[in-house]
Amino acid sequence: MKALIFLLCAAYAGAFALAQQADLPLASFTGTVRQINSTTLTLARADEDDLDISCTRNTHYYDGAQKIKREKIKPGDRVSVETKLDLYLKPEAVNVRVLPPEKQ
Repeated sequence: MKALIFLLCAAYAGAFALAQQADLPLASFTGTVRQINSTTLTLARADEDDLDISCTRNTHYYDGAQKIKREKIKPGDRVSVETKLDLYLKPEAVNVRVLPPEKQ
């Protein structure tokens, strides 16, 4: 019985610690959109592997200061993505901002 109570307390403490991650600062990634749909944005980054970022109904999209719809963002667009970790510790987009083309 004591072992069961200990396991329940440990599970509660783990869930509480996971809930505390909401206070972590957002991570930011910049790159070129390889593909985007209602659930995933694949970001191509220079000298690094592509990064799949989850998109949800809570993801906001911007062009400058103006809020836009996801459909306005196309493959080849340069973007900056602010992310948080989802429940599976994968990056989830909070804000996606279209950037001007990179100067060559």
